[in-house]
Amino acid sequence: MKAANQLVVGGTYALVAEAIVLLEASGVDAGTGLDVLAGGLAASRILDLKRKTMVAREFAPGFRIDLHHKDMGIVLSAAREAEVALPTAALVAQLISAARQQGYGSLDHSALLKVIESFSGRKASL
Repeated sequence: MKAANQLVVGGTYALVAEAIVLLEASGVDAGTGLDVLAGGLAASRILDLKRKTMVAREFAPGFRIDLHHKDMGIVLSAAREAEVALPTAALVAQLISAARQQGYGSLDHSALLKVIESFSGRKASL
């Protein structure tokens, strides 16, 4: 259960980060855009709790990238043991690993936004 939870949480953070980058690059206010998403089928607990802090680039540690990195190792191990292919899990694990390599390990896992910004050639926020 822990592995499945961390997979969904990490994947959701990555997708919310991509949505923020897309909205901003398209000239749409990310806060307003996420408010709309949170009221529709894309609604999630992560959007409820983190959309405002992500848009504000406030990544005070709640659940740190370093801890999520460890948990994604559990996810990948569980997939190997169960002999299933989880390609999205592998991608999320790589994104979280990139966040650690970029020095964001002590930040909240919502700081995946900084990685997506970097990949997109957007200025990674402090």
